[in-house]
Order: sequence, then C-alpha cells, then structure tokens
Amino acid sequence: MTEGIEALAAWPPAAVATVVAALAAAALTLLGAVVGGCWAIVRWRRDVEREERDRYWARLTVVFELVSGDDVGRHELGYALAAAMCDMQKIPRGEEPGAKVMRELLSRSRETG
Repeated sequence: MTEGIEALAAWPPAAVATVVAALAAAALTLLGAVVGGCWAIVRWRRDVEREERDRYWARLTVVFELVSGDDVGRHELGYALAAAMCDMQKIPRGEEPGAKVMRELLSRSRETG
C-alpha cells in the first residue's frame, strides 16, 4: 500500500491534479448519465400510461355513441363492445371504478330496454 502512495508522491502535483480531475469528471459524467437514463425511463412510462388512458377513453366514447344511437344493430354492437371492454381489456390504473360504473349502467340500461 505504501508503495502506491510513495509512487504517487513522486509525481508532479500538476499530474496528480490532472488525474484526480479526470476521475472526478468521469464520475460526474457517469452519474449524470445514470440520472438522465432513469429520468427518461420515468418519462417514457408516464407517456405510455397517458396514451393507454387516452385510447381507453376513445374506445369508451365509441361504445357510448353506439349504445346511445337510434339503430338497434348499433345498440347490440355497443353492448357487445362494452362487455368485451369490461371482460377482456386491461383497464388503466385508476379507471377501475369508472369501468365498474359503466358496466353496471350499461347492463341496467340493457335490461330496461
């Protein structure tokens, strides 16, 4: 251990300062890259969740338009799509209560005609 320190003591102070500065710069660059990568992943996941939620609401709007239309065939298609959305589709996080209410309302309106 002392051999390394003695060898380092033999270096000129400017060379030691240059090596220390280079190591510090490399460490800061690596830290910046890790933080930037984590931030990019967080932003990407947030964007994906937002897109999934937007697609879910677009599908839900289509279902309500079909159910509330005047044509009987469109009613049946709307009810079938609503059932499929509730049974098979992955509902975005936080939208579960809305999906449950939608299912109850649509099933109740289908029963009453």
